[in-house]
Amino acid sequence: MGKSSRRRFLAQGALAGGVFFGAGSAKASGERPKYKRKSPASAELMEVGIITCGYYSHIEDIWGIFLNPPLSEKNGIFWPRQTGMVMTTVWDPDPKAAEVFAKKYDVKVAKNYYDMVGKVDGVILSDYYATGWWPQLSKPYLEAGMPSLINRPFALSLNEMNEMVNRAKEHNAPILVPSSDETMLETIRARHRVQMLLDKGGHVTGAMAFEPCDEYAAHGVHSIYNLYTILKPNVIAANLIADKWWEWGDKGAMMNWLVKGDGKNSDYSVAIRMSTEADTNGWVEISTNTGRVFENNDNEGDVFTRYRNLFVPTMLDFERMIETGKQPQTFEHIIGKTTTFLTGFYSHMEKKGAMVSCNDVPADWRGPQVMPERIPKDIFK
Repeated sequence: MGKSSRRRFLAQGALAGGVFFGAGSAKASGERPKYKRKSPASAELMEVGIITCGYYSHIEDIWGIFLNPPLSEKNGIFWPRQTGMVMTTVWDPDPKAAEVFAKKYDVKVAKNYYDMVGKVDGVILSDYYATGWWPQLSKPYLEAGMPSLINRPFALSLNEMNEMVNRAKEHNAPILVPSSDETMLETIRARHRVQMLLDKGGHVTGAMAFEPCDEYAAHGVHSIYNLYTILKPNVIAANLIADKWWEWGDKGAMMNWLVKGDGKNSDYSVAIRMSTEADTNGWVEISTNTGRVFENNDNEGDVFTRYRNLFVPTMLDFERMIETGKQPQTFEHIIGKTTTFLTGFYSHMEKKGAMVSCNDVPADWRGPQVMPERIPKDIFK
């Protein structure tokens, strides 16, 4: 099935039954056609749509330059194409932000958030400040079975998390909920080294991490995702001790987990320090009964090298997901790290930092939204 026919199939499936897109929904087609290159020598690029590009957005100056690299040097750096994807369309509720982005990256502006269904090969939901609207904004794309990168922290409540996960499962829509920390070399290496110790009969006895950040919801979450990739833990309780969750400065926060052991592993604890207290890289240390694994996020060198090592792997995971239809992360992984994030949030907001069982967070409890007016409510009517 060629590109045009594949997209036509998606569009027809999404609009089947006379669905009114103004309601922000789309009826899914029976089965999602997969992207497929014509040959190993094909120069065809996967076309990606962007949903939200303004304010606190990864796509503006990080992911964007990997997908639509500038034709000349940017701040003294030449950025070559590093993926097989290209952005073609953008939507943002702020028309000015969308126009600026469109001019910068030579893309079209969509009038409505659902206009890219069937017209691109995948979508990226980017803006941190729009997190509270991911269930609504992702709905037409998930119902059309389209590959979707939904940026961290994914959901502000367990109900919203379950809504998106269940929708993705129902419509066979692959999703990626990434942190750059999960895919960088240091994390992959730490996971491999921990596994080597476990394969030799070892078991994890504890873990510590440091995340340089100024808030919990957008960047403190990096350390949660990172440790989930390394440990694959069964977190049963967590807390977050902090004066505030946003712009906390060098006072920062402490997060603790209780992890349920399995097999030879007994229960163990994890401690994470989140702060701007020092100009240092993030790091993780995993202790086992036979040795330890320490990895430092080597956030050094020139900007091009740092960006390539830290941010490009996430885009390559998304590209693989579009082409294969297979998620780099399991739903269990996404649910686990999101639940732990929300348990910490609930501990801080409602329990004064006390340890809270992950089973005791009310499904309808919702974490705060940084910019409540970011997405106009009337677009979903």
